[in-house]
Amino acid sequence: MKKLKFLIILLIFGFIACQNDTVAPSLSSEETVAAEVIIEETESVLDDISLYSESSFGVDLSASVTGKDSGSKDNINKHGRSGFFSDCADIVVTISGDMITASVTFTGDCLDWNGNVITGTITKTWSRTDTTKERTITVENLSINGYVINGTKTFTYTVSNANGNHEMTGSVNISVETEFGTITKVGTRTVEITAGGETDTWEDDEKTITGSFVYTGASGATFSVEITTPLVKPAGCHYMASGIKEYTTANGTAVLDYGDGTCDDVATKTGPDGTLVEIELGKKRHH
Repeated sequence: MKKLKFLIILLIFGFIACQNDTVAPSLSSEETVAAEVIIEETESVLDDISLYSESSFGVDLSASVTGKDSGSKDNINKHGRSGFFSDCADIVVTISGDMITASVTFTGDCLDWNGNVITGTITKTWSRTDTTKERTITVENLSINGYVINGTKTFTYTVSNANGNHEMTGSVNISVETEFGTITKVGTRTVEITAGGETDTWEDDEKTITGSFVYTGASGATFSVEITTPLVKPAGCHYMASGIKEYTTANGTAVLDYGDGTCDDVATKTGPDGTLVEIELGKKRHH
């Protein structure tokens, strides 16, 4: 009987040891790139929400207001002059002491002018006494094209940088629910309007994006991404049209090339083994 108990104990500990030695599978090179492209496109929409809710685009941040108030022309301008926000988006601004809070709520399946489906609320806070113009974006269960985002973005907004352009630069710490599980993104990001910034409208704006990030998948496996050639999203284009990213994974290094500036929904991935694969951009999540 003692021998039987001892054998059972050995089997139990052996089973536990086997479980501890089991490493959760990491994403393949193809899945890594596909997941990161989804997150990039999702965050690009979040960038636009953050950018065009600034006062320099005509959003009134001087008092408690709502973007859907009816009546005067001034109330129409609570959406700002960019034309980015459709009627299903409410912008509400409250001031408490030195702190300003701007909440942007997208009701139902709110469609922006780029065709993105947005549901939920983002909250942007900053201090009137902060001369650095730093903002904090808080996102809780915001859905963009079916992908749910949580987390924060902290950035400094500049009306005119060294190039005379609008710019947001700062850090990001968000999680996005994808087909490959929930993936966390941490890093730094700069978005610059490199053309069209002399007008208020979003339609003629070209954006250039730089940064580097670390992603953590649902299994705990990590991979890093660096934008080695700035990403460019031309005016009127739904996709990144040029720029290069380098992916460092457990399987080696992969490279994603968005192209020569032509607006299309295709990018080219070069895998660790040199294999070329086309990646489709602009995918929406269907439940």
